Amino acid sequence: MKRNNIVFAIIIYTIFPLSSIFMKYASGTDNMMFKLLFFCLSIGALGIFSILWQKLLKKVDLVRAYLFKSTTIIWNVIYGILLFKEQISINMIIGIIITTIGVMITIVGGKEHE
Repeated sequence: MKRNNIVFAIIIYTIFPLSSIFMKYASGTDNMMFKLLFFCLSIGALGIFSILWQKLLKKVDLVRAYLFKSTTIIWNVIYGILLFKEQISINMIIGIIITTIGVMITIVGGKEHE
């Protein structure tokens, strides 16, 4: 898998969790205008993700592209810490490490077959 495709896939999956973030903000407010705004932003994030996903699928086979979905876990933890001041646990750190190693092994292992 080419380096620019890997970077593109990672960027796409940094956008995907934004939908959940906007929904969390929407659930935390009583103002209906803000609820509607965050709902629209959530739908917009999913729309942008979908368009970019289709572009990625033109460059990379589905199995490789879908592999990066597991990185969503990492981005959710990072966004949770940065935006919501959530605490990170040892289980989260272990999960991030295992996910990262799995993605790296799959990418590196796939280079032998290309």
